[in-house]
Amino acid sequence: MAGPRQPTELVVLKGRKHLTKAEITQRRNSEPKTEKVKQVRAPVWLPEHLREEFSKLGRELNDVGLLSKLDFDVLARYLMSRDAWVAAHLKARDALDMDDAKEAGNWSRVARIYFDQCQQCANSMGLTITSRCRLVVPKPPEDEAAGDPMTQMLRERAERRRKA
Repeated sequence: MAGPRQPTELVVLKGRKHLTKAEITQRRNSEPKTEKVKQVRAPVWLPEHLREEFSKLGRELNDVGLLSKLDFDVLARYLMSRDAWVAAHLKARDALDMDDAKEAGNWSRVARIYFDQCQQCANSMGLTITSRCRLVVPKPPEDEAAGDPMTQMLRERAERRRKA
């Protein structure tokens, strides 16, 4: 069973799959391209008290290249579900303080639902450490044979052939 499709740069850097130049070009052309967002604007349906946080998080995600206009809705849903989770968690804690186990259980279930929604949005936006680790493209391995005179000679020879 095949895994999720990986960016071409990642496939090339891993070096496990040998692609021709034509295949690499075709894959790169078929990948979605996103540009940095010029202005991070909260959706009109987002509550007023979450708009400032939307702008702050949006700018941070944009600076690291993880945000496009298509992600505004997911970021807003993340903030709303997190806000609802905090409210439900506080209600559950208040119920526990008042020794009302039934009410605390009800609010705990509601909090769990909002927490799951929040976690799903956070994972899709790269806001958790595990999701960011999946987004990072590994660096190519350092060339161990760079100082080897035979390797240098073969590289120079191959480069001359390409130019000819």
